Amino acid sequence: MTATLQVKKDRPNYYVVLDYKDSNAARKRKWISTDIPVAGNNKRKAEQKRKEVLAEYETLSDVVDLSKDILFVDFMKEWLENLKHSIAPTTYDGYNLTLNTHIVPYFQPKRLKLRGLTALHLQQYINVKMDRLSPNSIIKHLRNISKCLDGAVRQNLIAFNPVKRIDMPKKRRYTGAKHYSEKEIDMLLACSKGSIFMVV
Repeated sequence: MTATLQVKKDRPNYYVVLDYKDSNAARKRKWISTDIPVAGNNKRKAEQKRKEVLAEYETLSDVVDLSKDILFVDFMKEWLENLKHSIAPTTYDGYNLTLNTHIVPYFQPKRLKLRGLTALHLQQYINVKMDRLSPNSIIKHLRNISKCLDGAVRQNLIAFNPVKRIDMPKKRRYTGAKHYSEKEIDMLLACSKGSIFMVV
């Protein structure tokens, strides 16, 4: 296995290109983005990243078949369908809703491979979703993703579960419903006076 630094036309970052043989001794090539900009004095940093990637994949090559490349969202869809008959219909519907409403629309355009998914990608997902959802909802998303990735680890498709390398959002404790004070009730009645919704 060898690893070289490469640059793609119209792409801002360095890539590490792995050349290796699959389980059938066929030559394969894998491009891995380093997220290190070509612009600036970053060649030394990119070279260090190349060494790290090569060392990591040389370790993984005895365990993981690098030729089995699949998009993260496609693997998650397969995982859910395989799980369908072993969970309650309501549980499946909940997983499916989360997958198709949130996870797929976010990750599908990124075309991330299962093996390329990192803790940073998941942290970016959390940051985006925190603007729209509660921490408790996001934690449920991450638990579903984590279960899926645990399956990928068991199948030797990835070496570890990146969900376990991020900081989960802090849960919000439910403190119960808050009641209007007497003053707030008077203000509400005054504001709604004459409204069709006013209860007489």
